[in-house]
Amino acid sequence: MKITVQEDPSRAEAEVRITGPAPALAEILAALALVGETVAGRAGEELAAVPLSSVYYFETVDDRLFFYTARETYECPARLKAIEERLMSASLPFARISKTAIVNLRRMKSIRPEKNSRLVATLVNGEHLVVNRQFVKSIKEKLGV
Repeated sequence: MKITVQEDPSRAEAEVRITGPAPALAEILAALALVGETVAGRAGEELAAVPLSSVYYFETVDDRLFFYTARETYECPARLKAIEERLMSASLPFARISKTAIVNLRRMKSIRPEKNSRLVATLVNGEHLVVNRQFVKSIKEKLGV
């Protein structure tokens, strides 16, 4: 990949021009979409605005929404459906994998078939998540498999 940066102090805003094959463009656009996007969460007494790029997945447990990063677990005041709508409307690289979970596709290392037409997603931290069969087709499409 070739990257050229040209600073122009006379311009009021940045312009990004990307040329190349479609698969590479899609990957770059997905990464750019995450820049600056955050989600609010609470870890203990601490409230934080966590970059979406560091979120591994969102999960509902006992009617409470949590999201997980490499080092922390946060409770989120939003509902899973609201998070899903926000992520999908902004075309961010996340996908629903079950009725209770949404995964960051950028944090997914691999997927493998499981019995009962399900998949098991392995995240880059080694954690395994089950992709329920009703979400298998859409996650395969998002991954280009």
